[in-house]
Amino acid sequence: MELKLSILDQTPIMKGGDAALALKNSMTLAKMADELGYHSILYSEHHGVEAYGSSSPEILAATVLANTKNIKVGTGGIMLRNYSAFKIAEWAKMLATFYPDRFILGLGKAPGGLKDAVLALNGHKLPILNNINEKLEEIIAYLKEQNYKDTDLFAQPSHVSTLPEITWLGSGENSAKEAAKYGISYSMADFIADGSNTEIQKIYQEEFNQSGYRNQPSFQVAISVSVAETPEQARYNAFGMVYQFLESRKILAPSVLKPSEEVEALINESEDQVLFNTLLDKVVMGTPDTIQSKLEEKALQYGTHDLVLLSNMFREEDRIFTYESLIK
Repeated sequence: MELKLSILDQTPIMKGGDAALALKNSMTLAKMADELGYHSILYSEHHGVEAYGSSSPEILAATVLANTKNIKVGTGGIMLRNYSAFKIAEWAKMLATFYPDRFILGLGKAPGGLKDAVLALNGHKLPILNNINEKLEEIIAYLKEQNYKDTDLFAQPSHVSTLPEITWLGSGENSAKEAAKYGISYSMADFIADGSNTEIQKIYQEEFNQSGYRNQPSFQVAISVSVAETPEQARYNAFGMVYQFLESRKILAPSVLKPSEEVEALINESEDQVLFNTLLDKVVMGTPDTIQSKLEEKALQYGTHDLVLLSNMFREEDRIFTYESLIK
């Protein structure tokens, strides 16, 4: 099976490091991914947390586009509750104009941070949550230069020759139906979802609106991965990433990536051991010789050849080894 492989880069900060180092690592990874032939690299949005070094995926994406040649680059994603639809459409059209067929506009509904950060992003007022789909409709209208609510307003630059691909991010059935309704790509976050949710691909395909933004469905699955010389080391290397997943599940701000031995000590003394092991079992693990078959198995499970790969490691060399081993 020929797989389309992409990278989700959360710009992780390791214990003892800082955001500047994490951003430098992201740039190095992007250049490597470009040379290796990855389809795309996507940047997440996080605010007010120690774990991740980038709060502005659109800026990181623009910088990476300017320093790579072939790889598609995108936001994975912009959290709609925090921003103006009009402004998103403007900078998305700018990036699509500078880098035609290379920029991906990934959008999502998640907060992007805990309460204080979300309040600060919204002028210290609670965001309106029931208008997120309306914001998506507004963005699509501005990108396609359609009249929106009987106004003459248009988003610059106008008359662009290439529009960005739009990807809707989610982890459940409702998000899949929303993506299908608007005729946009759907990226399902398997690494944070409960269960396998293999029926979501079928729902998205069946309900896809071919008269929407694009005329063909595009379904991808985001999975967490770890590759090492032995299966045991691959599992051990994933401890720091999984501990961050655990913190998120407990509605805590994820902390910096901890070394595996520190996580092991924390979990052994904790009531969270069962949940930690459940989340750890969701990580796709293997050696350079076995990981390809593991990826193909996941792709067959979800009925797609389009996979987005997340690998946060305490040692950057382990993350690089993982991504180098994943693509043939």
